[in-house]
Amino acid sequence: MQYVKLFFENESYDYFDGNSITMDILGCFLATDVGCYWPLFKEWAIADKTASDTKFNYELGANLTYLTEEDNCIYLKDHYALPENANMRLKMTREQFVQLLDDWQEKVCKHKPREVTIIYDGTQFTIETRG
Repeated sequence: MQYVKLFFENESYDYFDGNSITMDILGCFLATDVGCYWPLFKEWAIADKTASDTKFNYELGANLTYLTEEDNCIYLKDHYALPENANMRLKMTREQFVQLLDDWQEKVCKHKPREVTIIYDGTQFTIETRG
């Protein structure tokens, strides 16, 4: 089981601890790139990128992370990874990504808990909150 922990301080979430590089990437993505402005990322994830009139393509860059979509999966990668971690990326289905953003909005953005732990059991992401 993998996890990442975030803490709410000074009106924003900060990465605190994780047990894998890929979960660290997720924590930084949610705390720094998403914050509580998740609609852009959700719109990007659900957009039909094969349509000629779409405003989205298969890649999306943010402050700390870089997102790509391949074969209905979303990949998160750290822009500033050390060379030995340059190929590390977190893979999730489009459905998992959208559900994670929805859960983030409902459990975190609406209530601003002091501590957030995101757990990944290999098939599902779960957000637990305290405070």
